[in-house]
Amino acid sequence: MQRIPIKFAKPGFILGKEAITPEGQVLCGSDTELTEDLILRLKKQGVLVLTIKGHPVRLPGELPLSERLRELDRRFSKVKKDPVLKALETLIGEFWIEQEKGKDYLKRLKTQKS
Repeated sequence: MQRIPIKFAKPGFILGKEAITPEGQVLCGSDTELTEDLILRLKKQGVLVLTIKGHPVRLPGELPLSERLRELDRRFSKVKKDPVLKALETLIGEFWIEQEKGKDYLKRLKTQKS
């Protein structure tokens, strides 16, 4: 799931959690498919953030996996001889790679359903 500002919402996205006003009022439930009209209504009700299934939006400042892995390598370059820090670098890299695999899997599922 991904939390996104409502300005990045697009028709076809599926809510992962309820859409709630700043006052706490539930406007629609999880698993609701967004439409243009629904997005406009949510904006009018003051909804600022939505939780969407999957990770459909690359937010400004988000780097692709290859760039994140290069940056990780750069940040750990001075401590390569420390086995604990090397293990930490490996775990972080593996975690990011598994996250990307999950995103790719969800994209394939969505394509198959269409």
